[in-house]
Amino acid sequence: MSQLLTAEQLAARWQVPKSHVYRLTRTGQVPAVKLGKYYRYAPAAIEAFEAGETPAPPILADTPRSRAA
Repeated sequence: MSQLLTAEQLAARWQVPKSHVYRLTRTGQVPAVKLGKYYRYAPAAIEAFEAGETPAPPILADTPRSRAA
């Protein structure tokens, strides 16, 4: 299993500012997973996005955990 990319790593890959990656993420144009307050990017999903193979899915947020009583 490959590691998820950070916004900084994706910005370096695309040679764009990190703010551009976040803007594309917020508008749903780039497939992302939200882990807490951070966005992460699956390399396979990014490669498919770059190839134009699939539209970007909605951003998935982590699910809240129920508290133990």
